[in-house]
Amino acid sequence: MVQLQDLKYLTVKAVQAFKRNGINTVFDLLYHYPTRYNDYTITPISEAELNKTVTIAGIVTSKPNVAMVKNNLSVMNFFADIDGEKVRVTIFNRHFLRTKIHYGKYVRLTGKFDGRYNKFIAAEITFDEYGTAINPVFNIKGIDDKKVLEIKERIFYEYGDKLKEDLPEDLRQEYNLISIKEAIRSINIPETMDETLSAIYRIKFEELLKYQLKVKYLMYMRKEHPEGIVINYDKEKVDSFISSLTFTLTDDQNTCLKEILNDLSSSYKMNRLLQGEVGSGKTVISAIALYAVCTAGYQGAIMVPTEVLAQQHYATFQNLFKGFNINVALLSASVTQKERKTILEDLESGKIDIIIGTHSLFQKDVIFNSLGLVVTDEEHRFGVRQRVSMVGKGYLIDHLKMSATPIPRTLAISYLGDSDISTIRTQPGNKKTVITKYIDYNKRFEVFDHIRKQVEEGRQVYIITPMIEESQALDLKNALDVYENTKNYYKDFKVGLIHGKLKTEEKEAVMQAFASGEIQILVSTSVIEVGVNVINATTIVILDADRFGIAQLHQMRGRVQRSDYQSYCFLISKSTVETSVKRLQLVEEINDGFTLAEEDLLIRGPGDIFGEKQSGFIDFKMANVVLDKDILEKADIAADNIIFSKKLFNNPEYKNLLELVHNNYVLTKENLE
Repeated sequence: MVQLQDLKYLTVKAVQAFKRNGINTVFDLLYHYPTRYNDYTITPISEAELNKTVTIAGIVTSKPNVAMVKNNLSVMNFFADIDGEKVRVTIFNRHFLRTKIHYGKYVRLTGKFDGRYNKFIAAEITFDEYGTAINPVFNIKGIDDKKVLEIKERIFYEYGDKLKEDLPEDLRQEYNLISIKEAIRSINIPETMDETLSAIYRIKFEELLKYQLKVKYLMYMRKEHPEGIVINYDKEKVDSFISSLTFTLTDDQNTCLKEILNDLSSSYKMNRLLQGEVGSGKTVISAIALYAVCTAGYQGAIMVPTEVLAQQHYATFQNLFKGFNINVALLSASVTQKERKTILEDLESGKIDIIIGTHSLFQKDVIFNSLGLVVTDEEHRFGVRQRVSMVGKGYLIDHLKMSATPIPRTLAISYLGDSDISTIRTQPGNKKTVITKYIDYNKRFEVFDHIRKQVEEGRQVYIITPMIEESQALDLKNALDVYENTKNYYKDFKVGLIHGKLKTEEKEAVMQAFASGEIQILVSTSVIEVGVNVINATTIVILDADRFGIAQLHQMRGRVQRSDYQSYCFLISKSTVETSVKRLQLVEEINDGFTLAEEDLLIRGPGDIFGEKQSGFIDFKMANVVLDKDILEKADIAADNIIFSKKLFNNPEYKNLLELVHNNYVLTKENLE
């Protein structure tokens, strides 16, 4: 690898500038792409549109006239022959160039042309008749772009033949991709914008293809070279359990269940995401899967992010497994030391079939007798290491992840490419669409009247705030003040308060009172976002709604879509920020979580979509999975074809790609073991 410091024509200052920017070798420099391009392609004056920035060129036909105006500003005028037209050129604060402007001088001007008066307001002026039309901007601190371009040009013509081509000829022809050598030249030393765009497309395609190959190779190896345990569950018992349910599974639920049971009975480790809106019936599918594992003599575990959700799952599972000889236990921070000791002993001995728990399940003293399946609810709320450590509590454990946050197709293709995905799109029962309204803060009293009417009709209401206590820095509604104000406003109703600072037993008491109907209006922070299930609650009022993300708002709205009653969601905000207003309008207009997820992705980008930066996210040099989703879809199809046609394994031209993905596979396994 040739170091920049070994190039005799580079000064020490230039080498140091490159090093400060992480560029040490000739290939580091060639693969350091421009951040943007200034396009100075000359436009015929007849095609120049009014008030649109263009570049024109011609010959000066007069002396410049310079006038100084106030505050040391200057204005310079001269005439030029542009495509046979006499054009008056005006340029500000360039009076120091007056000696260069004379009759017969070539000028290239960038600015705006007013054809009505043959007048051109120039923002930039150059005199190089042979200068390049496309100027790359490299943004390398300590060395100007023109110098970088000169250095790159020399390096390319010395070392361009040594660039490694990873994409085989047949693939390049199929997807109309130029060679890597041509792409690196056109990106760094551009001549026309068209060839630069072709180079950018090639680089983006390659980055996305390599990533897709990595994730698909992980899935291929998991299934084609299985390292799992076949769980021979008792189909008759599982069918009997399903028949005992007081409701009929939807078509989507049945499809997802079939996919999960197939994974369990396969010889490879399950790595599946079950996604569906709040209330779509994911929990019962996980219960059936856990029961299936138990019929084969294995234990199951379900991890949840909050104590409230753990308690709710525990109650749900106790009810579902009534009469089925399944021992369900709950392990969380609220369990006493004595109870914990007994649970751990029973877990290790095999007396407990299914355990439900929060982060307590990760601890080293939690030992299973024969763990077969781990279910992670709201899986994005756990770190990668936490999930891996949990799955590692047994031998070749199947893993089912669940999420009420719909995953946009773009992210499903890329960041979740090594997971199988099952989706529940339909809602069970006859649930009505939630009526959602975005309300200006000044009109909030209309909502207060609605709350009163709902409670008088026997329904219950959530009021959500973004903060627990008053903040000096932020002018936001807080739970404590809203609770006091709500109690005073609705003196004849029972009002409750729940927030993250309450002790676990206090939260449980409040939630139990609300679930039983004792509390009619519950003031809360977003602690109710995940897992709370109160069928009689039909209205949710979200104060300072602009402080929440689209996914959060949609999930909170789902809290009141639990029954056949008409439900309502009010988004109250005083924000006038355009992006905030747009987000609230989207939630008001769109009830489908998958559509909202796509819109959210466009607004926020992929980094925060799951609430945390997941392992496996990659910083591409040029590609962007959101903005380049069309290229991503083509790369995804290509990756599928390369693997499943066996070209990756049988065609010598794919050797470099095979080496890349296999090394990544080995490294990934090592990191997760």
